[in-house]
Amino acid sequence: MTADLRADAPIPRPGEHAPFARAATLVATYETRRGPRVILTRRPASLRRHPGQISFPGGMIEPTDHSPFAAAVREAWEEIGLRLPPTTVPVPLTPVATLSSGIVIQPFWVRLPASPRLRRSSAEVAKILRIPLRDLRQPSTLRPIPHPHRPGEVTPAYVWHGEIIWGATARVITELLALYPATPQPR
Repeated sequence: MTADLRADAPIPRPGEHAPFARAATLVATYETRRGPRVILTRRPASLRRHPGQISFPGGMIEPTDHSPFAAAVREAWEEIGLRLPPTTVPVPLTPVATLSSGIVIQPFWVRLPASPRLRRSSAEVAKILRIPLRDLRQPSTLRPIPHPHRPGEVTPAYVWHGEIIWGATARVITELLALYPATPQPR
């Protein structure tokens, strides 16, 4: 059974079969004079799931969320205070699975009109990162690293100013970079 993860897809209700736990994230980009940036967060080391890892704002889809996109928007508000303009049109990206926790994540790319004001929830976010896409495009940024949880294995990761972005987040960034124009957009 394939989960329906479109922006407007209904959420399985309690008792309905779903093959994996489901989550949604917001891949928010905005233009600056120096080029586009993407918003990421570092999770606190105290969290049970994916402690200390770099991720997009987002989280588990709750039964009260009317769609995966609504879950991503709710979670981004709770985690970093991100409010989206009412005219925001989400672009669903390819769902990714986290192998360690069995969660399927539906990322939604949104292009913000300007740099947003953000405030982090210290219970859910240790740090907010605003990373220039041009930095992530540098050939030396994407490199193999020792897998953080599987000794003897390597995994691709983006390494930016000491931050290691790997796993599902790195896979989403790779797709974003393929879709986002490499030339500056008019503001």
